[in-house]
Amino acid sequence: MHKLSGSQPSGLRQGTVKLKVLVVEDHPVYLDGLKHILSRMGDALTLICVETVSDAQRYLNEQGDFDLVLLDLGLPDEGGLSLLNFISQHKLFVPAVILSASDSRRDVQHALQCGASGFISKASNSEEILTAINQVLEGEICLPSFYQQEGNTQVPSETAGFPELTPRQKEVLQLVCEGLPNKKICQRLNLTEHTVKSHLKTLFATLKVHNRTECARVAQEWHLLG
Repeated sequence: MHKLSGSQPSGLRQGTVKLKVLVVEDHPVYLDGLKHILSRMGDALTLICVETVSDAQRYLNEQGDFDLVLLDLGLPDEGGLSLLNFISQHKLFVPAVILSASDSRRDVQHALQCGASGFISKASNSEEILTAINQVLEGEICLPSFYQQEGNTQVPSETAGFPELTPRQKEVLQLVCEGLPNKKICQRLNLTEHTVKSHLKTLFATLKVHNRTECARVAQEWHLLG
């Protein structure tokens, strides 16, 4: 296990926003490069790195306050997709993004169907990786360029049998439908950014969607706001 605190505040999401990221990656060369890239996110970053699904499960059980999981698709003990199933089964509303050298559209689609919040190609440069991570932290889905170029960005979802939303969740959902970013939602509802993110994670899981656009679409199609 490795811990890293960011030291180069020239990257995205710098400042006082604290971020805790779990990286599950067993290739030391790629991991070293990834840690160097992530260090640009600033001093508020706490990075925990493990090499196996079992270690990742242990950290998620013991420390359930991660903001993001970056997950290699191929790991020595189990496939990375098994950790997505673990996150879903234990109702851990943390976005998980697949890291992979694969350029197969089928692998991307399968990862999304298993609950991934995105897919980052290991061929991506540092700016592409940081941009993708920032997208996910803002509640969007990130997709590799080879997948987007095919125009295949729709994620299948089952929309039947939604549980009743709480009044606060409906308020957040209404503002998402109006296109407000997180900061504006915080101001409108007098909530912290952490609380807004928590509500968004719950909404995405409840509605079985992966980003704000899909969230708004499902809300409108199913008349969830009356």
